[in-house]
Amino acid sequence: MKVAYVVPSLRNPSGWRSHATAFLRGISQFVEPSLYVAKTDQSEAEALFPDFPLFVLPVTQEASLHNVTGIRSLLASQQTIITSRYPSADLVHSLEAYPTGLVGSWLARKLGCPHAMTSHGTYGVIWRRYWLDRRAYRGALARTRLICPVSHSTASMMRKYFHKSLKKCLIRPIMNGNDYYLKFPQQAALERRFPETPTLLTVGDIKHRKGQHISLLAFAKVKQELPQARYILVGNFTHNDYFQDIEENIEELKINDVIFTGVVSDEDLQRYYQEASLFVLTPQELEGDQFEGFGLVYLEAGAYGLPVVGTRTGGVADAVRDGMTGLLAQPEDVEGIAEAILRILKDPSLAHQMGRSNRLWAETLTWDKNAGEHFQAYQEVVKR
Repeated sequence: MKVAYVVPSLRNPSGWRSHATAFLRGISQFVEPSLYVAKTDQSEAEALFPDFPLFVLPVTQEASLHNVTGIRSLLASQQTIITSRYPSADLVHSLEAYPTGLVGSWLARKLGCPHAMTSHGTYGVIWRRYWLDRRAYRGALARTRLICPVSHSTASMMRKYFHKSLKKCLIRPIMNGNDYYLKFPQQAALERRFPETPTLLTVGDIKHRKGQHISLLAFAKVKQELPQARYILVGNFTHNDYFQDIEENIEELKINDVIFTGVVSDEDLQRYYQEASLFVLTPQELEGDQFEGFGLVYLEAGAYGLPVVGTRTGGVADAVRDGMTGLLAQPEDVEGIAEAILRILKDPSLAHQMGRSNRLWAETLTWDKNAGEHFQAYQEVVKR
């Protein structure tokens, strides 16, 4: 089977890049891939995928129809597709919902084959806010025959806002794969020793949707019972209003032992995971269309044998098996999140049990499994 993949942004570290890199390498054992990438990503794509046929478009992702520059860029991609000659394909698969999916739908029409789409979360629904983008996205969805959201929650959100455009579409949630468990030996994870100082770890950009303001309030309550506890937050941050609010809360509540590391090297990140007692990330759902699509970072924690605490929002419930690999609480339930953290920190046997389960859970969600499920869905759509 020949599949043309329309690829979102690659040139900067991101979830899109991580997903595309791992997924395309996995799916290549089942199909003959060709890649369609933005001009700005050409050199990165050539380095990442030297053996794949590569075709260049003006843009594939970083544009929209609610500004003039975006309109011009997307129209340029459409015109390039119309006027160029491309090899035939059995299927076009856009690796993000929009605008990558819009570009992919144009390409599928050009090649005369079905269109499939991956939806990562927020970008599967946020376009309902903008009139022109909403209309274009609805048209792309109506022409799409397969959508593979990365979580059941993402699928539900898409049905909620765009159900009329999805009547002819097979919706097949396929959970993300991971390769984090390959970076750390299984035995070391299953038999890990937790530090004497209770240490919480969060990994992710410091922003409202990730919920660090909530986890910090929960940590303040944890400190009341475990005053020696510390909290390390790894991830990019800027001194914007959100981060300023966090700093004010820390000062007002006199929360000690909080460390913001910023972006760190892979070696330092591994060290932080190995020195932690518990992984915490408390995503929030904002304005009904911003949410955590899945939560690969919970599986990264699992690779090191760490139990996790998260929130029941977005795709987190697909990534965290509540009561087995960790504990979930309601997004804004500071008391409940603090209780979940304390329950694990105070019970070493529970921490070990959940940490081991999380490691084994991470090992089951592989990119080979993800690719195999996609190939099965491809076959169903092409046979139709």
